Parts: sequence; structure tokens; C-alpha cells
Amino acid sequence: MNANSTYDSKAPAASPLSDFIIWVDGVGGFLICCGLKNKIGQAIPDSDVTIPLRGDLNLVHAEIETVQDRHLVHPIGPVSVDGYELQEPAVLIHGQTIQLGSAVAVGYRKPHPLSSTAVLDFVSRHRTFPWSDAALIAGDTIVLGGQSRNHIVCPRWKHELILFRRQNEWFCKTKATVFLDGNKLTGDSVLRDKSRIEGDDFSFSIEAI
Repeated sequence: MNANSTYDSKAPAASPLSDFIIWVDGVGGFLICCGLKNKIGQAIPDSDVTIPLRGDLNLVHAEIETVQDRHLVHPIGPVSVDGYELQEPAVLIHGQTIQLGSAVAVGYRKPHPLSSTAVLDFVSRHRTFPWSDAALIAGDTIVLGGQSRNHIVCPRWKHELILFRRQNEWFCKTKATVFLDGNKLTGDSVLRDKSRIEGDDFSFSIEAI
């Protein structure tokens, strides 16, 4: 990294990120779902579901819709929330467990009081393909850091880092000294596919889907 360089805001623009994965070194991979409607279903080739899970599911088993700062789960296949079988869409509440079919279980959390972003934790052994440790239904902010309220908990980080969305592009900001693709950040910096973010005690990468 060159500590004397700065981010080149005049570099040729790449396509804005849609859904993507955050690979946090030493922590894991996190699927970021950016749309207002996100389908959950079976992971098969050429599937158009947003959250493809390797499990005994319908091709499209459920849909999670963002309505303002709330999330509704629409049952398409058999879906239960905290043991109650759904016959119609239901608003999700922090701490609930969504059962998809007979075996797949997903926890729902909205950990940060100032963000509408929700985290889907994989309670059962089933995971997405490509692999991720959790899926996030993104609002306009995603907070990474060492506190339990963060969307992506990174135990060894000393500072929080915020990803925020503006006009369909994602930016990052933090109080820490940060480098993006080897260039020191001096302000809000847009994230692209293959972006690499590094600080004194952390690093992570962005991969578009």
C-alpha cells in the first residue's frame, strides 16, 4: 500500500454493485441482498432466486419483501415462523425463526437500532451456494465492527466501518485509516466488484454476484 497516494475519483467508472458478497478475513462470507424483493429457494444452476440454499426446498420457496423499514415473508412453499404455519404474508420481528419446508431453518435479526438492514442467520446446517455464513437484506446502511449490534460482527476490529448506499452505489466510511485497492481513503469512496478494503487490524473484499 502507498500511504501517500489518494483514491482517484476520476478513474473510469465500473457498473454499480447489485447483490454482492463481503469476504471478511478471519470472519467469513456474507451475502448482501440489495433488492426490495428477495426470493429464497433451492440452489440449482441458472436459478433466479436471490438466496439459493442447498436443501430440500421448492425452486422458489419464499420471498422476503422490504416495505419501508419492515420485512414481510411471503410463503410460496410451506413456511412457518416460530412454529406457526403461514397461510399469508407476515411481518417479521427481531429474534424470530423461519422454517422453510421440513429441515431448513433461518433466524431473523435487526440488530442495529439505527438501520433497517436485517440479518438472516442460517440456523440449520444448510448454506447458500456460493457459500455464505449469513445473508443480509440490505437497507441503506451496513455496519461492520466488534459490537454485537453490528450487522457483521468482527470481534477483533477496534473501529466500526459503515457501508452506505446512495443513488444505487455503495460507499464506505470509518474513523480508522483505510486503504481501498492500495490507495488511502480521504473521504467517501465508492465500492466496486473486486474492491479490497484494508485497515490496521482488518481487511475485507467485495465480490459481485
